Amino acid sequence: DRDMDKKRIEELLEENMVLEIAQKQSMNESAHLGWELEQLSKSTDLEDSEKSFVFELNECASSRILKLEKDNQSLQNTIQELRDASLTSRESSLKFVELEKENQQLSKKVIFSQEQ
Repeated sequence: DRDMDKKRIEELLEENMVLEIAQKQSMNESAHLGWELEQLSKSTDLEDSEKSFVFELNECASSRILKLEKDNQSLQNTIQELRDASLTSRESSLKFVELEKENQQLSKKVIFSQEQ
């Protein structure tokens, strides 16, 4: 019986050592997985931060684009107003020149009729 008990004790000691080694490996793997999870979490936080930054940049760019489009439309309206004013000014100048010519012709007629 003692031999059998001794043999059983040795088997249990051996099984205990195997279980201790497995437990250490499991603990190491668990620690490593915890570290990987932490790294992924940091990476995700960084990605979220980068996404937030990119989103903020896009919002800022969109806002700037809208402002520039509004400014551009305002400048286009001013250009059109200036073109219209320029056209009106040219028309007025042409009418003035025509009236000057007509005035000179009428002046010549008046002078000619006074001479006769």
